[in-house]
Amino acid sequence: MKLKKNETPPALEKGQLWVTDKGQVEIMDVGKTLAHYRMINNQKRTPTNLGPIQVVQEYLQTNGARLIKNERLVRARA
Repeated sequence: MKLKKNETPPALEKGQLWVTDKGQVEIMDVGKTLAHYRMINNQKRTPTNLGPIQVVQEYLQTNGARLIKNERLVRARA
């Protein structure tokens, strides 16, 4: 799912994995106003960041993020 600049981004949900040109963004948890996320760039350990949901959505939208299936989440649920 590729976002166009004029579209509103979909709601963030726990476990989503977004791919951008700069790397991947994994949504760890979503609250009322804040989202916990990881920005993965070929690193072994990536810190979990915390930011407003609107800012994370704007970042995904401006960088042309695509939502992909999170294989780690699929294996954990099975």
